[in-house]
Order: sequence, then C-alpha cells, then structure tokens
Amino acid sequence: MSSHVTSHPALEPWTFDRAALVALGRAHHAAYRDARPYPHVVIDGLLGEPRAAAVAAAFPPPTHPHWKRRDHVEQRARLGQLARTGFEDVAIELRWLLAELCGLAFLDFLGAVTGRRDLIADPHFLGAGPMATLPGGHLALHADFNRDSARHLDRVVTALYYLPRTWDEAWGGALELWDRARTRCEVAIAPVRDRLVVMAHGDDHWHGHPAPLRCPDGHVRAVVAAYYYAARAAPGDDDHAHGAIWA
Repeated sequence: MSSHVTSHPALEPWTFDRAALVALGRAHHAAYRDARPYPHVVIDGLLGEPRAAAVAAAFPPPTHPHWKRRDHVEQRARLGQLARTGFEDVAIELRWLLAELCGLAFLDFLGAVTGRRDLIADPHFLGAGPMATLPGGHLALHADFNRDSARHLDRVVTALYYLPRTWDEAWGGALELWDRARTRCEVAIAPVRDRLVVMAHGDDHWHGHPAPLRCPDGHVRAVVAAYYYAARAAPGDDDHAHGAIWA
C-alpha cells in the first residue's frame, strides 16, 4: 500500500494522506518547474498496489453504454465524456478516485508541485474524467482548451492518471510532449498503470499520442484526466473584501 493513501479496509473507502502527498509534491517542485519543453512531472506509485490494480479493474470497459466515441482525423477510436451522464454506472472504486482528485489533499499536493495557491478543481470534469483509446486509435498533437466559460476560469494545470490493467511499451501510446515550434518530441511518457503526470497548461504546450496504438484486442489505453483552473484577477477585485458581518 502506498504511503500516500490512508486506507480503511473494513470500510473500503480510502483517502489521500495529505501530509505525505504534500511532501511528495514539494519534493517534485523543482523538477516540475525546470522541466522541458514546459513544466511537468511524472510520479509513479500514486496509489500503490493493490489499490491501483483494483481501480484499473473497475475502469469502464469499451462496452460501457455511456461512452461517447470519437473518430476524426485528430482523434480516432477514442472513448470519453462519461461526465455527461454524471458517471452513471461507473464503479464506485473509480468514482472514489474522481472525488479524491477534487479534494483538499490532492489540491494541496498540486499546489506544492506547481507552486500555485489558487487552484480550483472541477467536480463536473468538463472534457475530462475517464478516457480510453482502443487498438489502432490515436490522439494528434494539440494544445488543450484554455477556459471554463461557465465559471469564467482559466485552465492552468492538467493531471493525467494512467490505469491500464496491463501495458506493454511496445504497444506505443506514450504521451509525447513536443517543443513549442512542433519540430521534435522532447519527452515520451509511457501510459503504465499507477503513473501520474502533472503538466502546466499553455496554448503552445503541444502533446498527444499521434501514432496508432499497437495493443492487441482486449486492451485499451486507460487514463483519468482532471483539469484545474484559476480565477483571472483584475485590479480592485478584493478592494471591498471583508470577513463575517455579525448582527
């Protein structure tokens, strides 16, 4: 069991250990800050075994009725958008992970990694949540959407947690981080189970897994994505801020 998780075996639910997770984030802050081609960090063993294996086993199969499939030039044989139905019929093991990704401990961890104190989670998982790529599928190089227009927030950080039941790196599917001019891939990150990637958002932060997957039938590239936001400050925003007004 990972030291980053507090487990309650008799109750099944678990929670991140805030102190351990914040310490982990601080230990990776310099690596995140100095990474190229843009700030990011790779952390293995977030949940530890057997927790990660149990969550991977609960990942929705391709036959799940609420997947939305995408088959375009930019992305093919990709499943996502379970948030549209409120994660209906998604196993509790995975829903618990989604809740923890929005919780205090994980937000404080992200703050320690990135050096930001203003991060806002998205419990609706707009454009995020579980995602799967089937054999032969791909995701072209892209820069992510930059704004939550409903809440008027800027997107600033992405977390990707990989959950394949098993993965052979010969199957491809590595997350590729490219330079700003899109001339070369500078980092390739294999999508192996229990691996967390935290990366900064930017309109020139190019990434994807553009080559078709070579995994055999019955295997998918499984990931849970979570996006984090910040309010855009303007002069005078807090001029009239005050504490409680008592009768």
